[in-house]
Amino acid sequence: MARGMIPYSYRSGTSPLHRCPAILKLLGLLLISMGAFFSIPGLAVAAFMVGAGALAAGIRPWELLRGSKPILVLAVFITLIRTFDAPGLTDAVPGLPGLSRQGFTGGLHQGLCFIVSFAAGALLFSVSTMQELRDSLGRVENAVVNRFLSWGRFFCRGKAAPPKKHRGYSGFSLGISLMLGFLPRFFEIWENANLAFDARAGKKGFRRFSILIPLVIGRMMEMAGETAEALESRGLSLTVR
Repeated sequence: MARGMIPYSYRSGTSPLHRCPAILKLLGLLLISMGAFFSIPGLAVAAFMVGAGALAAGIRPWELLRGSKPILVLAVFITLIRTFDAPGLTDAVPGLPGLSRQGFTGGLHQGLCFIVSFAAGALLFSVSTMQELRDSLGRVENAVVNRFLSWGRFFCRGKAAPPKKHRGYSGFSLGISLMLGFLPRFFEIWENANLAFDARAGKKGFRRFSILIPLVIGRMMEMAGETAEALESRGLSLTVR
């Protein structure tokens, strides 16, 4: 499978969204996700922004939903569960006393929020490399930490050795970067395992998932261990110079 076809994978380009600072794109993802869950108009605005962003980046909006089948199933499940009228509710659908109109609306909104948030995340990783995200988080962290250190140097003037200027990654930015990095790696591992299963004429259905899920989980755990060892060998868990 081509690299661009893997969900949450980077797609090279020169669009304004590609050139936008990664930290702004990350903040945009947070605002879009929060706005979608805030209200139905917020969901509509969030969906429009994700679609417009995809078109600006040269990506078909529906391609952002690649790999979202579990999210779609979850959205349908949430809608069905919340549609069933609970005792004491007075908004039952006429002729169908066991169904709740308010529950259906709330469940549909919540399910669509998950879908829009998934698409927003896919758009972020489509136009941002992990190196860009790491560097942006590191610069923000350095700016904040050094601001506090500058206050420390002011109060310690003439009393003690001033704190050294902070450079590099510490636990916060490094942890966020690793957490974000696991998302595209998960889809990459899943797609590779899925292709290998198809190449061996594996059957579809529940048997496929019963075989692939343990394999993918095992590979993700191995990858987490390899990443931890690599970081430890390079002394990147906390870097203060």
